[in-house]
Amino acid sequence: MLALMVREADIDRIAVPDGYDVLDATALGERLGLKRGTVLAYLSRRNFGRIPNPNRKLAMGPIWFERTVEEWELRRRDG
Repeated sequence: MLALMVREADIDRIAVPDGYDVLDATALGERLGLKRGTVLAYLSRRNFGRIPNPNRKLAMGPIWFERTVEEWELRRRDG
């Protein structure tokens, strides 16, 4: 089996489509004016009135796409 090592410089070269930048709980909290712990508490209680549903749940934790967060913010503002 061939093991491939991923270098940070390689990751920086991966193109991400517009709006699909990934936010972790810390970045989502900063964007929404919340602390990481608050985001995780809402997530564990499934309180999705205060945060959007995560797009994926990875072993390292939940992630959100930038575009999804923008759409969620628009729905909250308009609703």
